[in-house]
Amino acid sequence: MVTRSRPSSRLSALPSALHSTRAKARAPATVLTVPDALAGLPVPASTCERILFAAVSVLFEEGFASLTQQRVCEKAGVRQSHLTYYFPTRNDLLREAAAFGCEAMFNQITQGIDAGRVTPDNLRVTLNADITDRRWARLMNALIAASDEDASIKPWLAAFDEQIRLRLLTDLGRLGLAVTLEDIETLHATFVGAIQMDLGESTDASLGRAQRVIGRALDRLLVTMPPTRKRKSAKSTPLANARKPGKPE
Repeated sequence: MVTRSRPSSRLSALPSALHSTRAKARAPATVLTVPDALAGLPVPASTCERILFAAVSVLFEEGFASLTQQRVCEKAGVRQSHLTYYFPTRNDLLREAAAFGCEAMFNQITQGIDAGRVTPDNLRVTLNADITDRRWARLMNALIAASDEDASIKPWLAAFDEQIRLRLLTDLGRLGLAVTLEDIETLHATFVGAIQMDLGESTDASLGRAQRVIGRALDRLLVTMPPTRKRKSAKSTPLANARKPGKPE
């Protein structure tokens, strides 16, 4: 019996059927969104990761309303039984798709930092780019709303948010910025608040305001926390994953 494994934190897999135009991984760009990050990943072999990539692809290509189990199965080229084996409910699929997409983006940012493409000077552009697409915010809001009925989502959200803060702390440390966890908590709260305000209005003006708010928060952080003499090197912490290993593939 083959044991089902959780998707690698390196996210080293994508289905060729979903990504046939890319034969090789693309170098991370300075301006990065979740679709950019997915496009930079190589082809997977895992059925579970094929499903997750399909779910994120449907979200960004067709919108949140299309993110159904049936549509994801069609996109991934798998049977419904395969999807429900790994993700018994839509909520299971939503939260793991969220973790998959964010992990892909953070991995690309980390690689960009290590390669010198992401620097303190362009960090503002890099972190501000992803808020232009509101579909990701709608996915997270759907999970928050579902948590009122599914008690398992609230602790998952708490762990997910904590891992995002730790990844930010680690990546800014890799840039040589002497930031603290308190700095990251303030930045994260500002980021989430600005995105939520924009989502409520969903206008060009609200998006511009959100980008300015986040930009100012990043500028102040960079001014008060100048780079240290040497870049720090630290291992990245994978985002929280709620799946339980142990089922056969």
